[in-house]
Amino acid sequence: MKKIFPTLVLSTLLIACSQNNQPTQIDESNAAHPANSKSPDTQSIYAPYTEEAVKAKLNEMQMIIDNGHVYLPAEVKEAESYINGWNKYPDVLKAMMETDLDPNNTQEVADIPLEDESALVSDLNVKARISARESQSAFNVQGAIEYIIEIQSTSDQPFVLQGMKINRGRCGYYTADFHSKMPVQMSYSSTVSYLLKCRGDQVLEAELITDQGNVSLTF
Repeated sequence: MKKIFPTLVLSTLLIACSQNNQPTQIDESNAAHPANSKSPDTQSIYAPYTEEAVKAKLNEMQMIIDNGHVYLPAEVKEAESYINGWNKYPDVLKAMMETDLDPNNTQEVADIPLEDESALVSDLNVKARISARESQSAFNVQGAIEYIIEIQSTSDQPFVLQGMKINRGRCGYYTADFHSKMPVQMSYSSTVSYLLKCRGDQVLEAELITDQGNVSLTF
């Protein structure tokens, strides 16, 4: 019994020394595939959207840029800002994915004939001018230009402006302010303003539809 105890102690010491001298085991799976050891927080440049969705949107923005002559200048500039910054700033990527810019919404439309070629021509006196200014809309990029048509009555006789056709309906417009919403009562020196959906230098003519006949304007 006395011989067994020293032998048992010696065996235990030898096992302990053997374990301490073993080389550190390497995780072969991580050594063979270092990419697997990257932080799980690494995100794709497309996140939180899919790569397919982002590329589809980029194609739409590029279509607007490549065919800039049929879009508003502000729309082209907005599309360019998305192309140049989507992969640098998350806010730009989000804005691009949520924008309502549509390459199918161009300023080229079919020829719209006048509804009534024999409409009464008025002898009202009206003048108009087209001006440009930096966009006041928060939705447009800085430096975007918008074009405005201003219509002023120089007639002593009051009338109601009921509608307007610009370039025979080829150029649309937005109401620029609450007081210009049609139908609108016009008297001498009254002025109304509308935002154009085309460039100012593209406007050749406008027809004002009033309760006293139509008024033709040329630019």
